[in-house]
Amino acid sequence: MEFLLVLAIIIVICLIMNVSPGLIALAMMGLVELVLISMFLLFIYECIRMAFSKRVEAEFTRIDKAPGENSRFKVAYYSVGGEEYPCVFPSEMILNDKMYRTDRTYHVLYNKRMKKVFDIWTVLTCILGLISSFLAIYASTYLLTLV
Repeated sequence: MEFLLVLAIIIVICLIMNVSPGLIALAMMGLVELVLISMFLLFIYECIRMAFSKRVEAEFTRIDKAPGENSRFKVAYYSVGGEEYPCVFPSEMILNDKMYRTDRTYHVLYNKRMKKVFDIWTVLTCILGLISSFLAIYASTYLLTLV
């Protein structure tokens, strides 16, 4: 919310200083492009971490707050070889009973270095996020070339 307020103040100051609205719009599109590129890099980083993870069988145990002092989100915990590990990404807020079931075993990607797992929902999020962020970068770059 504060970001939008700062952005509005910057736009008003630019308009007072007679900066053309076209240049302001171009700068805002460039800012969106930077956000999309950083999102793409995040998904590439997570896919690389998944590539160096080992596929193991695990049992879903619970959904609880992520380890750490500043964690605001709840994550799924899986038991791998008698030890419990959190998932990398936060769990979904809805459909928890359909997505995470204790009556079956799951194949997860265990990253020994992070001591965390990538479940099927995290894998899908990373792959779909990588594809959609690439397409968004391509579309926004195309729009920037038209200007």
